[in-house]
Amino acid sequence: MIVELTHNLISADMTVSYREARCLVQCARKAILDLHPHFEERFERVIWPHFERVLAQRWPTEVPLSPDDCDVVN
Repeated sequence: MIVELTHNLISADMTVSYREARCLVQCARKAILDLHPHFEERFERVIWPHFERVLAQRWPTEVPLSPDDCDVVN
């Protein structure tokens, strides 16, 4: 559910900026790993590349941010 909600926000909400989308993905990662710490490898192998594709399609000219550029609020 966290992945689906984040995906819908970053792919459909035209008011979300690239930086906000990156931060949403980082927050989703933190929330998922807080709930399921053993999912880290799966997240990195399956979910992260999916988000990377969505971000690259929506913002093809943006340079990826480092994780330190986002404030994790949850």
